[in-house]
Amino acid sequence: MSIEKIIKQSLTKQIDETTIPDELDQRVRQSFHRYHKKKETVTMKKKLVMMGLIAAIILPTGVYAALNGTSYFADNPKDLNGLVGEEVKRAAAEGLSIPIDQKITDQGITIHFTEVYAEDSKVLLHYRIEQQNGELVPFEFDTTGSNALNFFETKEDNMPFYLTDESGKEVEVGIADHNKPEGVLAFATLESKLPQPLTLNIDVNRIGKTKGNWKGQFIVDQSKAKEATEAAK
Repeated sequence: MSIEKIIKQSLTKQIDETTIPDELDQRVRQSFHRYHKKKETVTMKKKLVMMGLIAAIILPTGVYAALNGTSYFADNPKDLNGLVGEEVKRAAAEGLSIPIDQKITDQGITIHFTEVYAEDSKVLLHYRIEQQNGELVPFEFDTTGSNALNFFETKEDNMPFYLTDESGKEVEVGIADHNKPEGVLAFATLESKLPQPLTLNIDVNRIGKTKGNWKGQFIVDQSKAKEATEAAK
């Protein structure tokens, strides 16, 4: 029997025997973002992909111990209304996510992207908001502003995170994040494939209670998108 079949059988057996305790259920903020730049009043050309942030189930890391390396999406799935569902966990467990190490630092706080999972119409990024010692920043808010419940804030009419295509044009997608010091940043479209290459743009001027300037960009690795799309079916 091939190693691939052995791994798949092991994963299936352990997942079937896994019990998910009720206390893992949790309520998280629903996050919706607009498509269009500035304050346009014309009718939206495409429907927003609405991605409610819902309770997660966490599978034990032993389920994926047979695989080389670990994946945040496989081990700690946070289901963004089905965007990080069982098919993503399975594909990530098969090695179809990609480790990255992209950092933007200001005021002693780092936005750290550690992993990307891409399909033809979806991009997921694992992020951590870290202090200088590598630990997560406190989960707190600036309650004096107009966006008091947003952990990430940017200038008016801008998005803290957005994608652009090869020409630099912003890509129209639905966007969701967990609004916490660690979680998933998700981009998805229901109508077409995402262009390649894609660039993630970061433009943040407040994280929690700390004001600063976290600005930068990097190319999203989509090299496994086709394979991941097939594996996730």
